[in-house]
This record gives sequence, C-alpha cells and structure tokens, in this order.
Amino acid sequence: MKNLHVISQAMRHWAFVLSSTMLLLPSGRAQLAPASSPRTAAASSQSDKSSIATSSNGDEVVVLSPFEVNASNDRGYKAANTLSGSRINTKLEDIAASLSVVTKQQLLDTAATDINDVFLYEANTEGIYQWTSFTIDRGNVSDDIQSDPSGATRMRGLSSPSFSTGLYRTSLPIDTYNIDAIEISRGPNSSLFGLGSAGGGINVIVAKANVTASKFSFSSRTDDRGSFRSNFDANQVLLKDKLGIRVLGLYDDKRFELKPAQDLTRRLQAAVTVRPFQNTTIRGSFESYRNFAQRPNSTTPR
Repeated sequence: MKNLHVISQAMRHWAFVLSSTMLLLPSGRAQLAPASSPRTAAASSQSDKSSIATSSNGDEVVVLSPFEVNASNDRGYKAANTLSGSRINTKLEDIAASLSVVTKQQLLDTAATDINDVFLYEANTEGIYQWTSFTIDRGNVSDDIQSDPSGATRMRGLSSPSFSTGLYRTSLPIDTYNIDAIEISRGPNSSLFGLGSAGGGINVIVAKANVTASKFSFSSRTDDRGSFRSNFDANQVLLKDKLGIRVLGLYDDKRFELKPAQDLTRRLQAAVTVRPFQNTTIRGSFESYRNFAQRPNSTTPR
C-alpha cells in the first residue's frame, strides 16, 4: 500500500506538470517529413565534403556550427563526432586520445540513469558498483558514497573525473533524462582546457530544442524495493525552422534495502532554439534541481 501511495503521488505530480506544459504550447498536428529523393540525398552527401556546397536547385546548404555536436548523426552505439578531443566538432577517428562517446541509444539499451550506471560498461572507469570510496581524516572515516554517489567514482584508478556540460564546468549530478550523449575523456588529454582532473573528464551533450519536428515521450519504472522513477520529454515547434521549445522533467524516488533510506530527486529543464536567419542560431536553457537524500551507509559502522 505504501508503494502504491508513492506511485499515485508521483502520477498526480506529473499530471499537473504535463497539463501546465500543454496549456503553454499551441495546438498543432503532427506531420511526417517527406522522403528525400535521390537528388536531395546526393546533394546532402556533397555538402559533407565542402562547407560551400550548394544543392541541385541552387539553394545554399546549411553548415553546422564547429562548436556544436549534433547527436542525430550518431548511428546506434557509434558516435561520429565529439567536442572533448579538440574543443570543436571533430571526428572521433581524427583524435589520438583515449576518448569514448556513449550515445543516447546505448543509454536507453543499458537502462542507465546516472554516471555509475554508465561506468559499469566503460573501460578504465569505476563507480559505486565496482569499488567503495571513503576518506580518512585524523581517524574519522567519511562515507563518500553516502554523501555524494556521483562523485564517488574514479578513472584510470586515480581520481574522480571533472564534470562539464558543453565544456562548461557543472556541479549538478548527471542524469540521463536530458542527455543526448556523454563524452568520456581519459588521461592528460582531459586537462588540456583547464577542466580535467588527473583521472579524466566527463562532458555531457544535453538535449536541445528542435525547430523541425514536434514530439512527446513519457517513461516510468519501478523495482522490488519500492523505488519509482518517471520522466517526460516534450518538444514543440512554434515556428517551422524558426522557433522551438523543449521541456523535460524527472521525478526519481529511490528506495533501498536498508530502512529508513531514501533519495528523492526532482528536476526540470526548459530549452529554446531560435533561428532568426539561415546562418544564425540562438540557444538557451535552464534547469531546476531539487534533492532530498537520506542514503544508507556503504562502509562498516565504527
């Protein structure tokens, strides 16, 4: 009965958030993008080779910004480009460094929700499921996992990585509800830009508002310990190819075998994309983060 009460409470919370969001969005009908013709496909292929290429009908081809990675180019678990290697949009095959990119599809297939889930499947990384992080200060043992699970990690067996969003340092824990890809840079290369630690660096590619297609998705999960997690993703095109907004929300109530213990997180992100001119794109985003935690200890009581 207690679990049902938690689930019903969360559903009422999201019902209010979703209803408020839909009232702010204009009504519209979903449209299917027309299939590209062979001539258009050929023009697209040529545009990859030259930034000044033009399509068959003489229209100028839109060139992506060198300071932005577009996750739509990823295919399954294979990512084509990254920002972490050279601080600009660079092909992975051209980077001589230990760097991995975890795509959105891989995050979904592994049911990853935080950085510790991601580190389970990556090389030379360790999270709370592989080792126990603790600190000893003058005989006092500090439980790092209990105080900060996302920071109780290490890379290359050295230290916890530094975290950034779009190559800007961030202190918010990583959660996959608003992530398109995660870039993992190991070793000295991660410190080239003054952001990386001795172990390495983590750079997050967050979800952006789309100006070409509207979409909505919702997911939820639970477990045998009474945990409940739900999140939604709503993208609405206001002006075709000109203006789009995107709202993402998360309600995550983690429960543990040791009672009483809880880790409750509420997050909400709003993003907007404005394209006033063909070669000008303006993006903005805001994220709210609230957390209440009474986590169980991971070290032996003393």
